[in-house]
Formats: sequence, C-alpha cells, structure tokens
Amino acid sequence: MSTLTRTLRVAAAGALVALAVAAPASAATVKVAGGSTTLQLDAATAKALKGLGVSVTPITPAKAGSKGVSFPITGGAIDPATAAGTITHGGGLQLRAGGTRVRLTSFTIGVDKTPSISVKAGTARLHAFTLSLSKAKVARAGLGTTVSGVAVKLSTKGAAALNKAFGVKAFARGLRIGTATVRATPGQIAFTGGATSLALDPGAAQALAGLGISAAPAAPATASPDGSLAFPITGGKVDAKSLAGTITHGGGLTLTKGATAVTVSDFTIETAPAPKLTALLGAARFDLATLDLSAAKVATSGRAVSVGPVTAKLTKAAADGLNQAFGTTAFAEGLTLGTASVAARAA
Repeated sequence: MSTLTRTLRVAAAGALVALAVAAPASAATVKVAGGSTTLQLDAATAKALKGLGVSVTPITPAKAGSKGVSFPITGGAIDPATAAGTITHGGGLQLRAGGTRVRLTSFTIGVDKTPSISVKAGTARLHAFTLSLSKAKVARAGLGTTVSGVAVKLSTKGAAALNKAFGVKAFARGLRIGTATVRATPGQIAFTGGATSLALDPGAAQALAGLGISAAPAAPATASPDGSLAFPITGGKVDAKSLAGTITHGGGLTLTKGATAVTVSDFTIETAPAPKLTALLGAARFDLATLDLSAAKVATSGRAVSVGPVTAKLTKAAADGLNQAFGTTAFAEGLTLGTASVAARAA
C-alpha cells in the first residue's frame, strides 16, 4: 500500500458518519468519546494522484492498517441510532508535490441538508469533501455505532483549492476518494425506555399502614404482583464511565389518608454529585430521597443497562412535608423508603 493511498484514506475517513442523514433521527443525542474512522481509497484515484506526482503522508495520530487508515475520533455529538450529528478527528494529512506542501488537519463531519467534511488548511476551514449516502448502512454493537458504505467525494471548493495549490486542473468536483467506515464510542448513555422499580421497605410499609396511609402508583406507574412499584423511564442521560447524570420517569406515587391525598410525580434520579431522587409536588420540584449507591452494581447487555440495588431514604424536606400534610410526626429524615433497581434501555 502506497503512502499516498494510506493517507488519502485518512482524509476521507470521517465522512461516513454523515450517512446519518439517510435515516430519521431519534430524540437522543450523545457526546462521542472515541473510536476511529477508516477509509478504503478508490484505486483509480490512487493511480491518478500517483501520476500527478502528488504524495500524501499521514499526520499523526493517523495510522495505516490492513483495512485502510485509522483516523482517531476526538469528540463530537451524534444520534447513536442514526449517527446524525458531528464528529471531530485528530491528526490529518499532508499532500506534497515538488516544493509545494499542503497540510490538512482537524477533520470535522457536519451532517445537515448537504453533508460535508471540513478540514483546517492553515488558519482557514475548508469544506473539502461531500458525501454520497445511497449505500450507507448503520449498525449497532452494544452502545456503539458503526456506519459503513459512505462514498466520499471531492467538493467544488476542495477541488479548486488543490488545483490552485499544485498548479493543475486535474482535481474535479465529484472525484471519488473512497469508501469510509466509522466506529464511534459514546461518551454518554441516553435513555429511551425501561423502568425503575421500587420495593417498599417492610418497616416503611408497616409504618404507613399503622398511620392509615395507603400508597398507590400514579399512572403510568404500575404496581407489580410482588408489591413493588414500577416507574417508566422517559429519558435522561449519564456519563458512560462515571454514570454522572440524570434519569427521568413518568407517573408517580399517591399517598392517601381519608380525604387527604398527596401525589409526588415525575421522579428524576440525579447520580452526582450527591445521589438523590427529586420529584414534583404540584409545580414545585423538591428532594424526595437520598440514594445510597454503595452496594449498587452496573451491568450492560447490548443496549440494556441495569443498576441496583439502590437504597432510598427520606429527606428532611420530604419528611416535614408529609408530617404537615397528614398531621403526624411519624415521618423522619433518613427513613428508609425502599430499594430501587433501574432497568433502562439506551438509545
């Protein structure tokens, strides 16, 4: 494999991400933490460049391999289901003919109505490549996103810039550079479904019964035969490594005694800096419980993410509010409400 072939693969590698345009985007967008893009250079283009006397060499950290040149992904944000969004890369490439040298760095994929790859040439940014998505495919392996079959072509501006730099007319709009594949690793996990289950602590259940207070799920939350309550996950996003972030839920919990009913709803789990569960009471959000994650274990299988067990304990604000609502002093800060388990579906 010639140096020219290897480097040009790097140049277009990031392009494939743009295939996201070919599929409808979902609501989830996550940061990209890593991965790589490779490009299989078109044989005819490699031959033509060699004939022009143009040599191309990678700018580290781009690396050549058996399947092409690997161009490391440094950041960006995409819809993990379609790859629509932006992906940035490290390294670059150098094109040289005689005493003329052109350095292209900071490849960035921009996906909109006209997907393109922009590069940095000196201090200017140039939209050097366009993308053809007719044969592009998106595949998922766990939480990652792989896109293949994206045809990378030279843009009008890219062709003009290269012709001017090398004093030729050989570079033309639409020149096929090659076929790209991207493997993106998410830096975040976005949730699109699943549920969090809460098994009431026997002591808490007994205390509520002793006070004549009944607890029932508020739709779309449901009660399970084992007595636990399930709250559907509606969204949220956490860091893929630290799990710092939020998980939002629908439904809620209604406590009733006689004519008094208190409903707390729209639970949000906040995992950092101090894990807690917040809820809406009317239009106001407050801290309902603290969460103890010390015994919790995290497991992933495909795009299924589970976390548990998590112990939930009543906050002082929640205890004071319940005491006032039900005319009692039985609710105290630190009262163990139960044990929660998260079974979420990631985007």
